[in-house]
Parts: sequence; C-alpha cells; structure tokens
Amino acid sequence: PSSIATFDLSILDSLNALGIPVTGVPQSLYEGHLAKFAQTTVVGTLFEPNYEVLENLEPELIFAGGRSQQAIPQLQELAPVAVLTSRSTHFLDDFRQNNLNLATAFDKREEAQKALKEIDANLAQLHPVTANKTGAFLFVVRNNVIAHAPGDRFGYAYELTGLESVLPAKDPNTPTAPRPEPGSPEAKAAEAARADTITQITQAEPDWLIVLDRGAINGAEKTAATTLAQHPEISQTEAFKAGRVYYADPNGWYVIGGGLDNVNNITVDLLQAMQ
Repeated sequence: PSSIATFDLSILDSLNALGIPVTGVPQSLYEGHLAKFAQTTVVGTLFEPNYEVLENLEPELIFAGGRSQQAIPQLQELAPVAVLTSRSTHFLDDFRQNNLNLATAFDKREEAQKALKEIDANLAQLHPVTANKTGAFLFVVRNNVIAHAPGDRFGYAYELTGLESVLPAKDPNTPTAPRPEPGSPEAKAAEAARADTITQITQAEPDWLIVLDRGAINGAEKTAATTLAQHPEISQTEAFKAGRVYYADPNGWYVIGGGLDNVNNITVDLLQAMQ
C-alpha cells in the first residue's frame, strides 16, 4: 500500500523503525523519534476515527489498535483493516511475532530481526540483574494508586523487567467490571479492594516498585513521586526509602506500547536504572 493510516501508535512506531511511510495518524503529542508525525494528517483520535478525513485521504490500508476496535466495521468500508495487538500475558512472544509479520508483509524482515536482536540483547543483560527479585507495578492516577498484577493491562511489566510479581497472577480473560458510579456501594467496595491490594504489596516488601504516572502523559505535570511519598504505606517500604523506584516513561508505556523503537528504548532505560 502506498497510503497507510494507523490508529495504533505501537504500529506507527514499528513502521517508522522499518522505514515505511505513514500518511494518517491519530491525534497525539509526537516528540522524540516520532516528532516528524506532528505534521502528518490527523485521522481522528485513538478511540474515534474522523471518517471524513479518512475518505479524503483514501488510505489503502488501515491499522486499528486496541482503543479503536469498535470502529473496525466502519473502517472496513473504507479500506482493508489490520489489527496487531499483544496480550499482556504473552507480551514478548506476541510482540516479536507481530513485528515479524508486519515486516514480512513489507519485505523488511531483515530490519525487524536486527531490531529484535537488539531488544533481546538488552533483556539478556537485564534479566540476570533482576533474577530472584520481586516487583510491584503501580498505576498512579492523581492521588489514587492502583496495582497491576500479571494478567492486568500492565502485567507485561514483569515479563519485560524479569521481576517476580508479589501479587498473584490474574486471569486476563476475566470480563472487566463496568466502572461504578462515584460514591456508590460498588465504588466503595472497589476502593477498599484496591487498598487491601496495596497493603498486600507493602507487606511483601518488593525489591522494586515500577510506577506509571498517568497524569504525566503528553508532557503534563509529574505527581506520582509526591503521591507515593505521602502514601502512609508505600512510603514506608524499603524499596521506596532506598530509591528502588522505576518511573516508567508514561508516553512510552501507556500511549505507544509495543513498537520496535519504543520497546528498545524501554529496555535500555530499564537496564540503566536497575543495574
């Protein structure tokens, strides 16, 4: 295809790494190695396509991401649609296979294999450092701290870091409960369950805390460190007091995800932080 639109930023990252042009992107803050896409035609948001713009762009191929799954039937009326997503429980296997499939389709397999070898080399250095060590992933939204175990959305953090979760794994196929109304009995029960999970983490004394500051996405203010410092339990863990806290790049982990350049950057950063 000579004209490609993507609503999946991990695919955009990989296409860019492989030197494949993209003519339509979702609205986002493009910086660093993706800065050039700030001037590319915006075809909607990560969740909602702009069908009028897409019709004028006339893409020959559209990549839909996890956030735009519901739009696939309408997108298919405009062009063939491809979806390449990674499961949180088999992230690295899916990531490798998806990128090899993508590269093969565009006759870029050698380039993808080279990029994957660099990532594997980073992990081969990182995992001996983290062997037999434990961790906990904390998703911080304003003043709320939400733990993610293997099987949760960011469960792939344990696979990437090589850390053993102090929380038991969850079944990723369990349906997500609808968000309860604020102040409702269901909301209060969910809040109590999250607090119990945090207590479970702090009592286990993980070797590392991996923290994603949701509020810092797209260059917004970073508040997670302050939130954790003021938390009555997390602030008292040995990991927090010793500075064994890895603050994940919010755009890289939350917005982009499994792109070739992005995962390479994440693994390099993890290695530098945890050595």
